[in-house]
Amino acid sequence: MELFFVLLLLGLLPAYIAMNKGRNFILWWLYGTVLFVIAIFHAITLKPTPEYLAEIGLRYCPACDRIVQLDDPSCPHRDSSPAESAP
Repeated sequence: MELFFVLLLLGLLPAYIAMNKGRNFILWWLYGTVLFVIAIFHAITLKPTPEYLAEIGLRYCPACDRIVQLDDPSCPHRDSSPAESAP
């Protein structure tokens, strides 16, 4: 019985990480409770949802898939070339 409560508490960790990336807390809590080792790795490597990024003023660059500011017209990583940065 104690193991069940420990698993319920451990399931909160991947659920909290996934919730901070815009995912459903309850589903991730169940997933983390049943398969903690897989769920924690999955939650850490999970990318934030585009809807969640828009809420906090960010978006994915369509060309390079990096996270940039919502109001930036293009990705700052693509605008600079190695020739410009060389002395």
